[in-house]
Amino acid sequence: MRGRAIPLLVALACVGCGSHEGISTARTDPTLLVHGVQGRSDDAGVDGHVRYLEEADCFVLDSAGVRNVAVWPPGTKVWLDGARVAGVEVPDRDPIAIGSRLTGGGGYANPATTEIELPEVAADCLRGGGEFVSIHVISAITPPAPEGQ
Repeated sequence: MRGRAIPLLVALACVGCGSHEGISTARTDPTLLVHGVQGRSDDAGVDGHVRYLEEADCFVLDSAGVRNVAVWPPGTKVWLDGARVAGVEVPDRDPIAIGSRLTGGGGYANPATTEIELPEVAADCLRGGGEFVSIHVISAITPPAPEGQ
């Protein structure tokens, strides 16, 4: 009996692996999506430039022609410069400016094939086979180049 307890615990611990459950809207105007996953390691590579699409009202990660809807860690807030969206404020790090390149880990959900209930977003928020990407771990942020360079 004791020999079976460890595999069962490992199986239960992985039930949520890659999970996107708990996606919610932390803010509207502008809309900011967050997930409920905490304390996760990176599952899949996340890489892209942080953008806010004002007309579509979504934060995205753009990378090599693919646009993924960004789903931020719990506690993330919109960073505003007056009325302009300047980026996001993720807990325990410096603010992440629009145009910055973010690398890290997380999980993906394809709205066409997943059984997970995903929020509706404008078509422009998903391009080139884009998916919803839950950002679990941020490894590096490369700030945008100063204008004119």
